[in-house]
Parts: sequence; structure tokens; C-alpha cells
Amino acid sequence: MGARKRAFPAMNTEFRLDLQFFAQERTEPATPKKRNKVRGEGQVAKSQDLSASVVIITGLLTIYVLGGSIWDDLIAFVRETAKYIASPSMSGDGWWFRPAILAGKSLLLGWFPIGFFCAVFAVVILIYQVGFVITTQPFAIKLDRFNPVNGLKRIFSLRTLVELAKGMLKAMVLFGMLYIVLRNERDLMLSIIGFSLDNGIMIIMGKIWNLAMRMAVALLIIALVDYPYQKWEFEKSIKMSKQEIKEEYKQSEGDPLIKRKIRQKQRELAQRRMMADVPKADVVVTNPTHIAVAIQYDQHTMSAPVVVAKGEDFIAQRIKDIAAEYKIPIVENKPLARALMKRVEIGESIPEELYLAVAEVLAFVYRLKKSA
Repeated sequence: MGARKRAFPAMNTEFRLDLQFFAQERTEPATPKKRNKVRGEGQVAKSQDLSASVVIITGLLTIYVLGGSIWDDLIAFVRETAKYIASPSMSGDGWWFRPAILAGKSLLLGWFPIGFFCAVFAVVILIYQVGFVITTQPFAIKLDRFNPVNGLKRIFSLRTLVELAKGMLKAMVLFGMLYIVLRNERDLMLSIIGFSLDNGIMIIMGKIWNLAMRMAVALLIIALVDYPYQKWEFEKSIKMSKQEIKEEYKQSEGDPLIKRKIRQKQRELAQRRMMADVPKADVVVTNPTHIAVAIQYDQHTMSAPVVVAKGEDFIAQRIKDIAAEYKIPIVENKPLARALMKRVEIGESIPEELYLAVAEVLAFVYRLKKSA
């Protein structure tokens, strides 16, 4: 039995693909112009945790180096203050002046270096992340920030969830480290009661410093993971659609249609000026049909003949028509016409290697004029 052929059923359903939908998707990397714009608005890729962890570590290391002198200054301040309180000067009107001077001196000598180094490293790590940029745009009032819909979008966005997860991770790490330290050092903390005041304080401060340094290093490790994510998230947020890139190109370079029309107008004006110079020519050299070059030579004002007009096809025919109208000689010389068309621009003098050929044509034209 022969197999029967089944006709494929006709389908009347139309499927239309809207390409404009895909043009609006932000799939393209941001252009340099877009990057400069968002940078000027204060939108940069940075990790707050990286800056915070570096500042904390810097402060702790500065305390470790200068801790002895800071402690001595603090003890000296307490002793001087205690002596002053017991002195008769406390009964005067300006009793507060000397304690204020002592406190300011202790603060300046003890804590200023810590603040200075923390500020320096904070600026360094910020410049490392985002470069040098100064802008007041982040402080500008934007009405869309008061939009509750936009607020809900920010609350339930992926960035907010990531920040929440990161905050929970940091809390778990820090509390875990605190619990481990307290569990391991429990016996030592209980035995501090029998130590002298200075030794007890030094032991406690040392343990606090070790715990703070460990926590700061843990924060730094988290920040080193967070920084690449912040850069990736920033690059994703500033991506552009193909349509946006086209619009930006139009704004910066101009609409291609308008530029094309401008160039067309410029060519038309140039052709008009060129055609206006054809009546000044002494001779027109042709191909004979496809090329026409108009040459002018005034031995009193020109060092060499000059091409005043040239063209191919339609323009060549137009040059020949004007030449015929003004009774300008038309000479057929294929090699010369091609050489002039290819090598000499309008308004330029002919090159030396074409002097002889052009001179022969001009001599022929002058003989025609004399015979006439």
C-alpha cells in the first residue's frame, strides 16, 4: 500500500515579534559619556565595609604603636587633675580653665595621631576605589525619593536583600568571635581580680585589642569579597539599552539624517561655486564622455595652470554644456583628463609632471583663438 501524503494544515495565527521590546533591554555596557554623567552625580562603585575595616585596622595599629605614650599621657592628666582639685585654686572664678587646658593637651597629644592616620587611610582607600571626584549632587533634593512606590522598590530590591544578608553575616561572625574569646578567656578574666590595677587594666586592654583586631580582619575579608560584588552591581545598574546608545549618539554626534542632508547641501553649494567658475576657464579637457576638467591659466597672476572645475558623468556633462554656452574650447585627451581628475583637486595648480601635456593643450587652444 502506498503511503498517503497528508497536507500540512494551514495556520491563520499571526506571530508578530516586537523588536523594539528588545531594544529597550539594558544589555549594553555603559558608554564613556554615561559613566562620566553618573560619576558626576556621585554614583560610583565602592564598598563601605572596605573603608570601615581599613580605618579600624589603621586605628588599632596606631594605638598599638602609640598606646604606651597615650597611656602615660592619660595617667599624667589624671594626676595633674587630682592635684589641681585638691589645691586652693578650685575656689577661684576661673577654676575650670586649667583642667580644660590639661584635657585639651592630653587629647591633642594622645588621640590626634590616631584620628590623623585614620583620616589619611580613609581618603586613600576611597580614592583607590572611586578615584578623585568632588560633587554635591548626592545632597540635592530629588522628589522621586519621596515617592512611596520607589521606596518600596528600593526596600524589596536585590541590593537591599544582599545588604541584609551581608549585615547578618557580619553580626554572626562578630558575635561568634566574641563568644569564642569570652569562653576561652573566662578563667583569666576571673583571676584579674587579684591583680594590681595597672596590670589588670593592661591585661584587659590587651585582650580587647586582640579581639578588636580579629574582628577588623574578619570585616576586611568580608569587604574584599564585597568590593567585587559592588563593582559588578554598579556595572549592571548603569547598563544601557541599544535605543539609549542610539539617542546618546544622536545628541553627541547629531542626527545622521540631518548630517547627511547638511553634507548634501554642502556638496550642492560647492558644485554651484564650481559651475560658476567654469566660464573663467581657458579650456575643458574631456575623456570625452565620462570626465571633464576645466583649466584656467593667467600667465600674469598664476605660476601654473589651475583646475577650476572637474566632475564625472552628469557633472561632466554639465561642465561641457556651460563651456559650450560660453564658447570655451573643449579638447579630448583621455590620459590627461584621467590624470587631472585623479591627482588634482579643485583650486589646485597642476603638478610639474603634467606641465608639458597641459601646455600642449593650451598652445592648441591659443592657436585656435588666433586663427578665429
